[in-house]
This record gives sequence, C-alpha cells and structure tokens, in this order.
Amino acid sequence: MSEWIPAIKVEAVDTTAAGDVYCGCLAVALSEGRNLTDSARFATAAAAICVTRLGAQPSAPSRNEIDAFRGKV
Repeated sequence: MSEWIPAIKVEAVDTTAAGDVYCGCLAVALSEGRNLTDSARFATAAAAICVTRLGAQPSAPSRNEIDAFRGKV
C-alpha cells in the first residue's frame, strides 16, 4: 500500500535544514507510536514551517508550533 503525502504550500525563504527537520520529526512521531502516514504528515508540517525561516537551527519549529500549524492546514 502506498499513499501520497503532498507538500504544504508556503513561501519558502531558506531550505537549509528542511530535510533534517523532516527526518527528525518523522523519527519522533514514529517513536511515539504514530503510524507512517500520520508521522509523514507531522514531518511535512514541520519542514514547511522550517523553510519559512532563515538559518538551520533557528528554523526548526517547536512541537507546539507544529501542532498549531497542522490545525491550520
């Protein structure tokens, strides 16, 4: 079985660390027992937030920011 998880359209300003944020958030969600689809959606939201900010470490969103953003999309 496969499923398409679309990117979330945002105004990207810097893609630095987007992949790292995605992978880290995917691992966190999976380690919390979420299924792969929900984990990928969580990671996609985190990466979408990340690319709207400058830099690497400063662009990584907090858990609360990810959860709030997911409620908007």
